Amino acid sequence: MSHIVRETDWGTIDIVVDEARVFFQQRWKYTWQVRTPLLPWSLQEKRDFHKEVDRQIWASWSNKVKLGVSGTSAFARKFAGSLLPINLDVRWVLEDEQWDVTAWKVPDSEKPHNTVTWSTRKIVLHTSKLTAYTACNEATPKVCSAGFRSVPHEFGHAVGNSSDLGRGDEYVSTSPHLADADSILNVGKQLRQRHFTSILEEMNKMIPNTTFTVRQTS
Repeated sequence: MSHIVRETDWGTIDIVVDEARVFFQQRWKYTWQVRTPLLPWSLQEKRDFHKEVDRQIWASWSNKVKLGVSGTSAFARKFAGSLLPINLDVRWVLEDEQWDVTAWKVPDSEKPHNTVTWSTRKIVLHTSKLTAYTACNEATPKVCSAGFRSVPHEFGHAVGNSSDLGRGDEYVSTSPHLADADSILNVGKQLRQRHFTSILEEMNKMIPNTTFTVRQTS
């Protein structure tokens, strides 16, 4: 099976040539913190936390869009007209990380903000934000969405939808996409073509004379 792989400091892209499939993965190294008076993390709690984080990201981002390919390369000619699936996930590592992730065990009653800092490749997540909740944007009148999940939203920032790159949170009043409340970078769950901009910029450097685009979203 032939692979073309591009390693960046924020994720790894793997094009499986023979199957015309794309895999994107980030390596996360955790620091485990706990809010007093809760007990320290057990190994099983750490495993369960990462498993749930990965599950939510996979469920929200994998197999939700299809990519098209054009160009004059052998790959582009072979798969012109095809729709390529892309899967996205995260892997827990102890070294060679792409992201430093601080996982806070906090009481369920506390709801601190989860954050992604693109410039330093740092993520902060809280156990109390693993469950779905109602989130509201800054529209007038504001739009609220039940069932919002923070982890897939933050993952969206970690794949390049960052204010550092001019495409950050879409729920804020200054966003050009404030009206798109169904967007996962707003207060919804849906993916948009624009959410794959950074990934596609990297993919379009991988095979000469080959351009990838998002052709289909679910």
